[in-house]
Amino acid sequence: MAIRVATELFRIGDVVPESGTYICVPCGYTQTFYAGELFTTCLACFAGTANGPEGFTEEDAEFWQYVG
Repeated sequence: MAIRVATELFRIGDVVPESGTYICVPCGYTQTFYAGELFTTCLACFAGTANGPEGFTEEDAEFWQYVG
């Protein structure tokens, strides 16, 4: 499952498929999420909100990527 997860991007509200570290694609911030939780906005750049970086201001923007 890790290979599939590592190539996918996730958005706010998606269910975390695998516990581990995820990186915010726009800013590089890493955060630990646990399987079954819901992804949240990035605490560093606010991706997925109106205050997020250009191209990542919509709540349905995909920006979390599994790194391990």
